[in-house]
Amino acid sequence: MKTACLGLIFLVVLFFQFSAMGQDGQWKIEKTKNSAPNCSECGMATVNDQLYLIGGDGGGQRCVMSYNPKTLSWSKLAELPLQLHHFQAVALNKKIYVLEAFASGGFPNQIPMPNVYSYDTSDNTWEKGGEMPEARRRAGAAAAAYQGKLYLIAGIQHGHSSGTNSMFDCYDPETKSWSALPDAPHIRDHCFAAVIRNKLYVVGGRNTSFRDPENKVQFFAKTVLEVDVFDFQTQKWSTLEARLPLGSGGGSLVNLNNVLYYMGGERATETERNAPRKNTYFLDPAASVKWTETDPLHFARNGMAASVWNNRIYAAGGSGGGPGGPPPGGNFDGNMPPPQGNPPPHGAEQNQPVDLEVFTLNKP
Repeated sequence: MKTACLGLIFLVVLFFQFSAMGQDGQWKIEKTKNSAPNCSECGMATVNDQLYLIGGDGGGQRCVMSYNPKTLSWSKLAELPLQLHHFQAVALNKKIYVLEAFASGGFPNQIPMPNVYSYDTSDNTWEKGGEMPEARRRAGAAAAAYQGKLYLIAGIQHGHSSGTNSMFDCYDPETKSWSALPDAPHIRDHCFAAVIRNKLYVVGGRNTSFRDPENKVQFFAKTVLEVDVFDFQTQKWSTLEARLPLGSGGGSLVNLNNVLYYMGGERATETERNAPRKNTYFLDPAASVKWTETDPLHFARNGMAASVWNNRIYAAGGSGGGPGGPPPGGNFDGNMPPPQGNPPPHGAEQNQPVDLEVFTLNKP
């Protein structure tokens, strides 16, 4: 009996080891035939066999590009009606939605846009959608789609100064109307969401509203390690035992084969100035209570975008870190943003090329 139990335990351990091997992988730089403009705080989504890279506050601005991974080619599409940045693009059917974004104003006083915008991939057009209630407008929020509706979680309401929140809202693209839902367990901004089966996972981000009275700790250090989960069937929030080993704001999150992959973003500590990161972690929420670190990105990317196509993760865009980052990205030593003026967006001197990196799973 004892031998049988030990054998069963061995098989279970072996199963999870092989499972983890199949979730591990490697990043490689994609050699494309042409290039897209540099961009950061942008969004990317996949529709059919095309990847769509949208907007940003770097060189891309109102630019919209599609990438064909079969031909390795970028194509320029209809521009955004206005410059949008700090958003997570969401694909639903043949459209890509930008539920929230900063659309005007300079750092740190950016203003969230009032209306949803959607891009129709079938006819290359943009459409202005429903208006969000003024009290719930924000940017830097997590967004995801589930059963024909779109969901927006957390974010920041007043540029990079105040208003980090845990608000949860649903947008119905058919009626172009919003409805407020129960708040998430943690406030955060510069965060991301993904849906696995009937659950929505909110990962990463930080509290940009944080201000240290002693001016010793930057808000870049106030990252959120907790993973909040909304169960669409029970309509309740919970928080996973699995916490990110190292947090960041402005990374990206995808669902690859029902496994969460979180990568990039920027982070500071009490002893380390803000900087973009290469870290990539994965978590199978159905089988593990611990994130596993895998192959890092080739480029350290903050304000990056990522999406999945053909069982691979594609990452693009990003910059060298926000104001207060390592030289030459910024020259600010305290935790407070510059009180006025409009510095180069997120370390423009270090703005990374939009070069694609592709994450391919190892064979178990």
